[in-house]
Amino acid sequence: MASENCIFCKIAAGDIPAKRLWEDGSHIAFLDIRPASKGHALVIPKEHSESFLDMTKDSEKELFGAVQEVGKKLKESFGAEKIFVLLMGEEVPHTHVHLIPYYGKMPLSLNHEEGLDLDKILEEFGNTEE
Repeated sequence: MASENCIFCKIAAGDIPAKRLWEDGSHIAFLDIRPASKGHALVIPKEHSESFLDMTKDSEKELFGAVQEVGKKLKESFGAEKIFVLLMGEEVPHTHVHLIPYYGKMPLSLNHEEGLDLDKILEEFGNTEE
C-alpha cells in the first residue's frame, strides 16, 4: 500500500517524474538525482516498505532479482568495471537499493557528481520513457 507522503511511492505511481530505466509489475529502477557516478540508479519495490528488514522473503528475492537484472544492464550499457550495490535507506523511508557503476577510479566517493546530464544517460541506457 502506498504511503501518501512517500516520494518513492509517488514516483512508482507516476505522480512525480523520474528518469525511469526499467520497470516490471512490482519494481521500478530510475536514475538517482544526485548520482555518485554515471548511471547511478535506484531500484525500489512499487509497494511501500519502510525498511528492507520489513520485507517478506519472497519480496526480498523478487527485489534482488530486479537488482541483478538492472545491474547487469547498467554494467553492459556503460562499460562499468563492476556495480556497487548499497542498501542505505536514511533519506527516504522506502526500501531502495542503490546501484552505483564503478569505472576503476578509487576511491569511489559517496559524494555526488555534479553536472551529469540525466537525459543523455537515460538515452545511452536505451530507454527514453519518463
